[in-house]
Amino acid sequence: MNSDRNDWDRDEREALDGVGDQLEIIRERHRNDPALDLLRAAKADVLPDALQERVAQHLSESAWSRAVVDGLEQDDAGFDSASQAKLLGRVQRELAREQRSSVTRSWVRPVLIASAVAASLVVGWLLVRPATTPDIPISTEAVPQPQQAPALQLAFAKPDVRLSMAALTWRGGGNDNRLLADLKPAFDAYRQGFYASAEPALTSLAARYPNTIEILFYQGISRLYLGDARGAVAALSAAEAVADSTFIGDVRYYRAVAEQHAGDTGEARTQLDALCREKGPDSARACTSLADLESSSPAKP
Repeated sequence: MNSDRNDWDRDEREALDGVGDQLEIIRERHRNDPALDLLRAAKADVLPDALQERVAQHLSESAWSRAVVDGLEQDDAGFDSASQAKLLGRVQRELAREQRSSVTRSWVRPVLIASAVAASLVVGWLLVRPATTPDIPISTEAVPQPQQAPALQLAFAKPDVRLSMAALTWRGGGNDNRLLADLKPAFDAYRQGFYASAEPALTSLAARYPNTIEILFYQGISRLYLGDARGAVAALSAAEAVADSTFIGDVRYYRAVAEQHAGDTGEARTQLDALCREKGPDSARACTSLADLESSSPAKP
């Protein structure tokens, strides 16, 4: 509370000087009351359930707190501490005049009573309100933070299933091409877009048919569609090490996409730039994706 009393008149100063003891009693009596912002929020029924119950119970049991909240709501705008002190002085002066009246009154004008209670409680509250309120949290809800726009993620199209010459001519212990038979369920799931079925099937086959480009490549694509960008980078990096001419362009392009989705835009840009400069069959889409990355980058000063 502002203690500068230069703007008060003599009657107001005298009125306040006479209530010091009363205010000290009020201070002690209400030292641990809930903070005013919690009282007002509880009256509006906007606190979290557990806190609402505690503070509302206090309001129901404390006429003082109810009067404080009601008094402030009646005159909330422009009612600073100096104005409150002046009002209290005027109220005390009016009460003194009533007491000096030659006629003993059994009643006091309702307006005077309301003003005295509201002003006294407001000033008393400001004097006794502790800096912090024990056991009652001040913050009742998180302040919403502005959402950041998601970073650009390179778009990509689903590559069709195709087979290398090594897969077409694979032979195990007999004349049957067991690799193609084992790949069929995984490829059927992939073709239908059931990547959650295709990926584990391909992962299982990778242990039986190591360094098989079809398994590693479509495993990487399935992971990319499932949102596992880091897993896609791992599979496509392994595929790049064993890729033949049938797959190498696709492997390099989709690995760049996976790197960008995984957050390594610099590596993605390097790979796309190399593909774009080669002027080969995969250059057009690499150049387009590279341009998309450049256009999404913050402008340099």
